[in-house]
Amino acid sequence: MSDEIRLTMPRQRPFYGVAHLVLGGVAARLDLTVEHLEELELALDGLLDRRDGAEEVTLSLRLGENGLEAAVGPFGEGLRSELAGEPGDALSIRRLLDAVVDEYTVADRPDGTWVELRKQTAVNGR
Repeated sequence: MSDEIRLTMPRQRPFYGVAHLVLGGVAARLDLTVEHLEELELALDGLLDRRDGAEEVTLSLRLGENGLEAAVGPFGEGLRSELAGEPGDALSIRRLLDAVVDEYTVADRPDGTWVELRKQTAVNGR
């Protein structure tokens, strides 16, 4: 499926609720469990809290064959190095993403660094 939802908003906490609403709507369409939705919201909030990027941040959601794919950005180079390092003992964005999404990658795009997330929702073809 190639449908994509894109939300661009100011990088300010009062707008996180809008991102949660959009994510919740997509989650309802996929019949995601509350646990999966909460994990995705944690990942999203962890990324939105980053201040090394443009004044606006974009959330892109796409329904994949086996789940939900999201991209968040743009960010500065600081996020890339934090995600590439060892997770360590402290609560970091890397430890958070390792715990709540199935896979994430860092992608270079013309406007900066983006984080692409994948959360598998389909089990045995469902």
